[in-house]
Amino acid sequence: MKNKFVLSLKHRLVSYKASIFSALLVTSFLAAYHLGLFTNALAQETKGKELVAIASTTPIPKSLLKWEKPDLTLILTAQQHGYLLPCGCSRPQVGGLERRYNFIQALKTNGWNLTALDLGDLSQKQGPVSLPNEQGLIKYRYAMNAQKKIGYSVVGFGEYETALPLFNALAEYALNEPSPRVVSANLLDREKEFPDQVSAWQKVDIKGSDIKLGVTGVVSPNIAEKIKDPRVKFGPSKVALDSVLKEMNQDNIQLKVLLYQGVLNRSPKGEPATEALKAAQSYPEFQILMCLSEEDEPSSNPITISHENKKQSLIIRMGTKGKYVGVLGVYKTGDPSQPFKFRYTIEQMSEDYITTESAKKNHPVMELMESYAKELKNENYLSRFGQARHPVQVSAPGSNPVYVGSEKCKKCHESAYDVWKKSTHSHAYQTLVDAKEPSLRHYDPECIVCHTVGFGYQSGFTTFEKTPNLTNVGCESCHGPSSEHVKKPNDESWHKLINPWKTVSGETPADKESRLGKTDQFCQKCHDIDNDVTWTNKGFERKWPKVAHPSPASE
Repeated sequence: MKNKFVLSLKHRLVSYKASIFSALLVTSFLAAYHLGLFTNALAQETKGKELVAIASTTPIPKSLLKWEKPDLTLILTAQQHGYLLPCGCSRPQVGGLERRYNFIQALKTNGWNLTALDLGDLSQKQGPVSLPNEQGLIKYRYAMNAQKKIGYSVVGFGEYETALPLFNALAEYALNEPSPRVVSANLLDREKEFPDQVSAWQKVDIKGSDIKLGVTGVVSPNIAEKIKDPRVKFGPSKVALDSVLKEMNQDNIQLKVLLYQGVLNRSPKGEPATEALKAAQSYPEFQILMCLSEEDEPSSNPITISHENKKQSLIIRMGTKGKYVGVLGVYKTGDPSQPFKFRYTIEQMSEDYITTESAKKNHPVMELMESYAKELKNENYLSRFGQARHPVQVSAPGSNPVYVGSEKCKKCHESAYDVWKKSTHSHAYQTLVDAKEPSLRHYDPECIVCHTVGFGYQSGFTTFEKTPNLTNVGCESCHGPSSEHVKKPNDESWHKLINPWKTVSGETPADKESRLGKTDQFCQKCHDIDNDVTWTNKGFERKWPKVAHPSPASE
């Protein structure tokens, strides 16, 4: 998860003559431009009568200010995996389409001619905490709409989109929207299966640049084998790329980009290259190749492939979850044998790119994220998730344990209840109710699952109206449905079933370490590295004492 330009001066200069006022205004304008602060002033632009936010109030990075302004800039992203925006449960989180919009608009405002390209895998294959992927399709649609607002021209697809499946994904966006254009050169029966929705390649015209850009994509054999969508089949990459290059050359394309849906290389050291590395070596005509990353964090340096006649091409990987964007500066050299030189860096979508108050009004991506939250509520996505059997329910044949709520635990476990009541777990649901930008998080199943008791399990949370006793992260979020324990509080079999983390008599240091390790792993189902950035560097050791609640308390 979101104007004629107006330049406002907050200081009242009532005693100055008009000429002095004008001089100060121009001086401020020039100073702001050279400092990269022009985006602070250019907050809105008028387009007819519709107000549209066009820039973050955050300046472009100092590292980019040192660059000579490129003749063309390519913004490169990949493998978003359904992460539309930081969830906000901890700080500082990185990534998100709103921040990406702000960063790119800052470049545009400073006069950079650019377009954005995405390798694909925008959607997710599975919901968080093992939820089914009910939100994958709607998140793909909103991601594509956000890319349109941001200024993307081309996007690829891979295993993640085909899991939706691909026909449904394309129907959500590409069926009615020509840009960003979805490309795949080796997708078979494109016009039969997906008419007017997928192109072999796309010519991209960039305002302010005379560089002729062409972008294509292929899916590697390894990724093709993983795709189970029966309507999606791929032919040999070589046949497809030979055909695309012929068309690109006929169209006098100067800068050629290949979106390669495959990893860098799968060959052992010393063996001939495969995957993206082989493609780069085999097709020097593609100066830029972007491929899948097997690491979460990207390298700030592309891989340079040297060819005959001193030609070079770059292989770029962008990490996962949209935490970074790649910035590729393209400079014309005037040398026909090597017409371009490149400069590359990555930029983390950190809190530096959070939208400030002055830029929030009519912010197109923020508005999209708010629409996304409203659609989840209006279409009642909470009801779309079925209720599976909890492991406690599966492990108890002949009985039917159900969730009862934390208040039922208070009578017998008063000390543990007091620890819980003082913890942030006890008001986790309210944080969703209070959330803004976007609001309505308490209707988002992917948030609800970690802020309520038993969502997605039989007898667990469904809605506030139906199950108000199961809001917040309660006792049974960890212990499971405990109605049978309430009925039989002294039954040791139920003690073991709902509390496998309890200290046992004669526990050795190694046993304790193993038990706490399993507890840590259980906590990380919600306190994962993306949602709780504070869990790193022995986060469990720091946080567990705050919620530890041995029963009896003397343990």
